[in-house]
Amino acid sequence: MNKLLLLLIGLAGHLFLPTDLMAQSGTNSFTLPVIPDTLQTVESRSSYLVAHYWDRFSFADSLQFMNQPEVVEQALVDYVDLFRLVPAAEAENSLSALMDHASVTLNGFLFFYNTLEKYLYDATSPMRNEALFIPVLQKMMASDRLNDDDKLRPAMLLKSVSKNKVGSTAADFSYTKSDGSQHRLSELQTPLILLLFFDPECDDCHQVILRLEKMTQLNQQISDKQLTILAIYPGENKRLWQTMAQQMQPSWEIGMDESQAIYGKELYDILGFPSMYLLDQDKTVILKDCSLTALEEYFGTNANTHK
Repeated sequence: MNKLLLLLIGLAGHLFLPTDLMAQSGTNSFTLPVIPDTLQTVESRSSYLVAHYWDRFSFADSLQFMNQPEVVEQALVDYVDLFRLVPAAEAENSLSALMDHASVTLNGFLFFYNTLEKYLYDATSPMRNEALFIPVLQKMMASDRLNDDDKLRPAMLLKSVSKNKVGSTAADFSYTKSDGSQHRLSELQTPLILLLFFDPECDDCHQVILRLEKMTQLNQQISDKQLTILAIYPGENKRLWQTMAQQMQPSWEIGMDESQAIYGKELYDILGFPSMYLLDQDKTVILKDCSLTALEEYFGTNANTHK
């Protein structure tokens, strides 16, 4: 996180900047809000900063989005980085308010939307958070500044991010194992299920599978019958799938979507391979399209939760 923001909210040794310095703080022309001295906890100062981050920003100045785009983008990056310090509801409310303020000009509205898509939705962004992107998309869909064509992409993305989101029940589907037997996701009963969509011709899939096979905590969870790894190939090349399935861990549940329902019925939006979902016993989504790092962090923090 930006060192200045660390000082503002008191995370660097619980230091607090003087009011006059805070008023001048910012990246070039961006000015941060003054946090009241009466707020003495990291939590309260973080919440205030998220809620009032844009108080001194001139949304009506349309030229800044063309003349100083890097300044506004950096301010937005620092703002998004603050979300990990506040409850999700506060971040969502702040984003909704931001888009309302940004809508004063079409340039600003589109600038904030495109930049937030880059950081909250793009698969390569370390800040990716589809749940927080939902209020941004909802404001795009509700806007009277945009015509129907302008709303095509936001509508598509809103449908995508709302599907199998964290806290919802993952879509059920059937799969075929290499012995020809038919099974369903809903039949699995271990406390945790790691749903892995893969493609035999995907190099990244091979690398991720190798790393998963070497994760001690996952192997222990499987041995203790606390976890099932369900590896599913949603494609059509049965020969390639059978070849790869023979090389994968026998302790995993490995299947193919022979009915092609995952793609055909759009049960999951698989933006790239591999794609991983962590589910609980009720098939509630805990982690959506998560990275290995997020998975390792989860098991590092919750190693004994499901025992």
